[in-house]
Amino acid sequence: MGRSALKNIMISLKLADKNDCRFILDFASGYGRVLRYIKARFPDADITACELEKDAVDYCVRKFKVKGVYGNKDVNNIKIKGDFDLIWVGSLFTHLSKDKWGDTLEYLYNHLKKGGILVFTTHGRYPAELLKSGHNYGIRESEKVYNQYILNGFGYANYPDDDTYGISLSSPEWVIKQLRKYDKLRIIMFSERGWDNHQDVFACIKD
Repeated sequence: MGRSALKNIMISLKLADKNDCRFILDFASGYGRVLRYIKARFPDADITACELEKDAVDYCVRKFKVKGVYGNKDVNNIKIKGDFDLIWVGSLFTHLSKDKWGDTLEYLYNHLKKGGILVFTTHGRYPAELLKSGHNYGIRESEKVYNQYILNGFGYANYPDDDTYGISLSSPEWVIKQLRKYDKLRIIMFSERGWDNHQDVFACIKD
């Protein structure tokens, strides 16, 4: 997954004609499955790992010698200093409700430098078909989520016993509509099933 993520990042940078990334944010870094590849490719960059699980942040700081920021279920309570040339967001929007989806996009937009690149992944047509065929992704309302997706371009349900995270489906058309709320955010790439042959990948530049 890390190699696939880096491939998408490098394609996005090439499309943006951008060679240098001094400040990089891995948002929802986990234990560094992508971060380790980013660090290897950009060894001199100032890299920040942000993750809800504190042990994962501590591990990334210790293992990869990066900055660490503890996440928060309310994205607006996350205290990240500075703006970034590159923000990678792997498999986070795939777990957010519509409101949290919008709040998170705005938060990341506000931390993107002029000329900065945002690369993120979503659940599109392929996960929708998996959900329809019985792969429930750990949720109980898979049919409801699929029907919402077909009707509105977006569907979501919480995980059992969790009222903050779950599984979301979002069509490319729906995602593009959210991105177009920001006049300075220009889409430079869309790759269906581009991450690990599963999740869709979008890349945007802040003009």
